[in-house]
Amino acid sequence: MTSSSPSPVHKIEDYSPCLWFTPKVHLRFDLDPHLTVVRADYEVKSNGNQISPLFLNGENLEFLSLRVNGKVVDPSEYKITDLGLELIQPPNAVFQLTVENRICPNQNTSLEGLYQSGSMLCTQNEPEGFRKIVYSIDRPDNMMQFTVTIAGDPSYFPVMLSNGNLKEEHPPVSGKREVVWEDPFPKPTYLFALVAGELIETKDEFVTKSGRIVTLKIFVEKGNEEKVSFAFESLKQAMKWDEDTFGLEYDLDLFMIVAVEDFNMGAMENKGLNLFNAKLVLADKKSATDETFESIMAVIGHEYFHNWTGNRVTLRNWFNLTLKEGLTVFRDQWFTEDMTDPAVKRIKDILFLKEHQFPEDQGPMAHPIIPKSYTEMNNFYTVTVYEKGAEVIRLVSQILGRDVFKKGLQDYLTRFDGQGVTFEEFISSMERAHGKPIPYLRNWYHRSGTPIVQVEESFDQNNQEWVYTLNDKSDGNLPLVFVNSYAAFDSKGTLITEDKRIQEGTEDQIRIKTPNDSKSKPIVSFFRGLSSPILLKSEMTKEEIRILAEHEPDGVSRFFSFQNLIFLWMSHALKDGSKKENLTDVLEIIQSSFKKDWDKTYFSFYLTFPSLNQFCEHLQFFDYKQVESLRKFAIQTIAETFTKEFQFLYEENRKTIPKQSKEEIGKRKLKNTALYYLLHHPKISFESLAISQQREAKHMSEEIFALRSLIEIGSKEKEQVISLFYDKWKQDALVLDVWFAAQVATGENRISDLERLEKHSKFNLKNPNKVRSLYFSFARNPLSFHETEGKGYVVIAERIKQLNGINPQIAAGLTKLFSQSSKQIGNLPMIAKRELEGIQNLPQISKDLGEVVGKIIKSL
Repeated sequence: MTSSSPSPVHKIEDYSPCLWFTPKVHLRFDLDPHLTVVRADYEVKSNGNQISPLFLNGENLEFLSLRVNGKVVDPSEYKITDLGLELIQPPNAVFQLTVENRICPNQNTSLEGLYQSGSMLCTQNEPEGFRKIVYSIDRPDNMMQFTVTIAGDPSYFPVMLSNGNLKEEHPPVSGKREVVWEDPFPKPTYLFALVAGELIETKDEFVTKSGRIVTLKIFVEKGNEEKVSFAFESLKQAMKWDEDTFGLEYDLDLFMIVAVEDFNMGAMENKGLNLFNAKLVLADKKSATDETFESIMAVIGHEYFHNWTGNRVTLRNWFNLTLKEGLTVFRDQWFTEDMTDPAVKRIKDILFLKEHQFPEDQGPMAHPIIPKSYTEMNNFYTVTVYEKGAEVIRLVSQILGRDVFKKGLQDYLTRFDGQGVTFEEFISSMERAHGKPIPYLRNWYHRSGTPIVQVEESFDQNNQEWVYTLNDKSDGNLPLVFVNSYAAFDSKGTLITEDKRIQEGTEDQIRIKTPNDSKSKPIVSFFRGLSSPILLKSEMTKEEIRILAEHEPDGVSRFFSFQNLIFLWMSHALKDGSKKENLTDVLEIIQSSFKKDWDKTYFSFYLTFPSLNQFCEHLQFFDYKQVESLRKFAIQTIAETFTKEFQFLYEENRKTIPKQSKEEIGKRKLKNTALYYLLHHPKISFESLAISQQREAKHMSEEIFALRSLIEIGSKEKEQVISLFYDKWKQDALVLDVWFAAQVATGENRISDLERLEKHSKFNLKNPNKVRSLYFSFARNPLSFHETEGKGYVVIAERIKQLNGINPQIAAGLTKLFSQSSKQIGNLPMIAKRELEGIQNLPQISKDLGEVVGKIIKSL
């Protein structure tokens, strides 16, 4: 697609059902990395009384032949364009159609459709990759039963997989072996998968509640077979949890996962054959961090849960992507909460929301959860669709209560099994379970931006009550429903009352009786645990915030109250420069926290100082150097004030056991937090402690944390520890991803490091994980990317131009990190616009990249 040929815009109001369906298809693949021949035999049915032209999507395909009811179609009876194939006059309402084409998997660097990764060929078809494999009705409301024959040289393709069950296997004839797979469940093209190559099979099993034995297989490249035990355990936990929580049993006798090195996404829920980015499958205690283990558990759960919420009940159109993704993110969050610590998991989810989704809501890429239009659907796999979508599902579960929510989900999955539906069907099922409508709920899906709820307070003398009026003033045209879990405390932090309110519309009023007829104002913690995804504006005093930071019994709200106290300190320090005096409250809260008997992981989170990005986003102040200077002052002051306490914490948790238990994870996290502060001590050097930790580490969480911290503080041993880590892990591609990232993710002047590392023999511009580890990490480092002279913008813009011709999806994702450039100081917005216009003027700009660049330029 050239810049002179505008891409079509898909609008939600233009959706219409398929004119034709292909309810059954038999695919045949004659595999070759250089030239694969694909044939599709479709059963075609008209969706109506009138016979109209049949259009099949197809991109980058070499057309070979077309047959209708077995007869070759004359070229005058069909048209082929860059977007597909049109059969001008179909013979009747039901017929057989056979189409054949060639593709080149090893030239497919976009990693969509059928492509080569290492020694294997594999597919990625969501959202519209299938049209790069074979001519097809490639849309989610065209449900098909697939039978798939795969033929290939067994020396190259000893393993050949597709969805469903293996029905036939034929011995090699003329150098080719054939296998036939059949999936009994109808599915859209985006859920089709094929994998073939030199893979090692690992095996386990799961016994369902009804007593069926499900065979579990994970396929990996040679050398990785020892890193799958945690993935198997996570999969079995997810299967049991879905049975116990929702009564959902797996519906096939075989469930497979394939670990792929070159993969644009995290993972893909293809029916019965999940494809995973290798980093979210492979793990052992030496090479994976605690965060990696938890990510593996969550993502394996997520893709497995899609079997019902996404596969069995799927989408009518791509505008409703959140129907499967928001819902399934909520399910994987619930699962992970049950498997770990609910408060810590919720804190992580809220931090992610505030650092990524809230800024998206406020930037040029803002869109409703159900987008109104799109040019390239790949660009709408966003934190708004996923995480904000999940928050709205969470809100529904709080309105109904989780037991009623379960009934609503059962109604939804039973009523719409085997169908492609919209969010409306989901909400209707929830309202049936609830027994009444949920006012304004649908507006959450159509309203863009983060709601801002303002709290106004007054005293009712007659009733001796404090009155709190909550106003959503963001968008009166689309009022919302909110869940407001709140608690009120007296001036000593004693709980007065707690409740849950459902606010329907723009205003609500909460009345709280004063204790003992006193006029002293209660201290109210609103929207505890972020019970609705909003920004809260209230005029709380520093003392009130401090009381909540120390006494709130809800661990999530206590954590964020302490964060707010730190943000308030930063705000005052930026305004009046009284940085040390105002830090007293923060220091006293930390002092108090050392006396608490808290879970180690929670305590480590509580002690973790906000990041530079968190400060700047919260305060909407983007002089990164000034904020970082004050941030470092605070960390150094905390380190100096509590040196003995941090030394004690470090020594108390120094000896850890390399296993994934709650206790050991907590010890590692708390130990690392203590080390971080000690390394920032302004007068005493603790670098030897970190160097020893890196050398002696028995778990990657300890080893990589020491490396990152030493790089961040600019240790004199920096080059040595970087070299030491590389020499140890140079044969492990996934560990090297974190090594690349660690060297550019923090600090100023990282451009020279980036330029040095991209020339490294282990860096590969065609591998998405390597690109994310280096370029994305650099662009998320505000001190280097938003460097005041714009050098960071120039460097990343040039890399985006290179990626446009290799992998448009990754190029567009990297470009989204320019979204905050309009908020930057000095000439940075002007420089960003110049660089983005240079990208926009590329002669062969992809539609993925063109859509994103255009939106960001409009904001500048």
